[in-house]
Amino acid sequence: MNNDTSLEDLRGKELGIPQKLPPFDPEKDIPPAPDFSNPDCWLTLPEHFSKEKQPVDVFWVYPTILSDDSTYLMDISDPWLREKAEWTLVEQASIFDGQANIYAPFYRQNNVKINPLMLTDANPIFRLGQQDLIAAFDYFLQNFNKGERPIILASHSQGSVRMVELAKEGGLLFGDEGSLKKLVAAYTIGYSITKDDLETNPLIRISEDAEDTGCFILYNTISDEEGKEKEGPTIIPGTFVVNPLNWRTDHEPAPADLNLGAAFFRHEDPANPERYNNFAAAQKVGNALVITDISNPEELPATSVTFPKGIYHMYDYAIFYENLRKNVADRIRAYLGQV
Repeated sequence: MNNDTSLEDLRGKELGIPQKLPPFDPEKDIPPAPDFSNPDCWLTLPEHFSKEKQPVDVFWVYPTILSDDSTYLMDISDPWLREKAEWTLVEQASIFDGQANIYAPFYRQNNVKINPLMLTDANPIFRLGQQDLIAAFDYFLQNFNKGERPIILASHSQGSVRMVELAKEGGLLFGDEGSLKKLVAAYTIGYSITKDDLETNPLIRISEDAEDTGCFILYNTISDEEGKEKEGPTIIPGTFVVNPLNWRTDHEPAPADLNLGAAFFRHEDPANPERYNNFAAAQKVGNALVITDISNPEELPATSVTFPKGIYHMYDYAIFYENLRKNVADRIRAYLGQV
């Protein structure tokens, strides 16, 4: 796609994979941009700090929640979508509860049907959500963080695509070494970073161990069935993989007894997820994280066309929930020990 392609150039085009959305109309299909001075434009925003204030801030970018048959971009005023975004705080961002202050902006994210095109044919639409996140992060830095606390960046799926793309462009904390020093770590789980990306911005670095800081943690979870890697839409050939059971980037297998606990949340009782110790073993194979020795495979159903059976993308956080929680604590401790 030509980088000069505009929203107007997309007028009347039907975009979408595996099925197309209606013809794109810039007047109708672009909801208003968020105003981040308005608290309603934030998914979660600590109203005030108390004695329980944490020493680190998290900037959370939620995954794809928009999947209807007609809407190109999330209208952040939609109550149903706001509720779905809030659920990501329960299922995923809760790994930071009690460890960091969580800030999460609403943003005009893509419909899942144009996710495969967001860096190509649908890029002008994708850029609107990027503009929202740039504005949100700037507002967060100036008005909430104020340079007073180190920062964790965290995301999943579409959120991770957006975070990685912004980092490649020098956004977030990746514009200079001084800003990067504020980064505890970036958990961009459910997407890919390649050597080409590191060359695009040399400030991007992949985690090397459990207490590394100023680095990225990422992986895409799949089964060991033949050919599954090719079915993972977020897996890019050549991507790095950080194994969340042993925090290595090589092919060293990590047995299930290193899995501190999976957590699968239920809408009817979100405070009490189903928990399983030693849920699965994990090993980097090719460009993905392959899990085996799964104790409760019924917790990993195939529930979407986008992520078929054996592509465990929806459970990237759930399968390694307690390992991620502990790792957040480990990296915060390591960071604070350096300053």
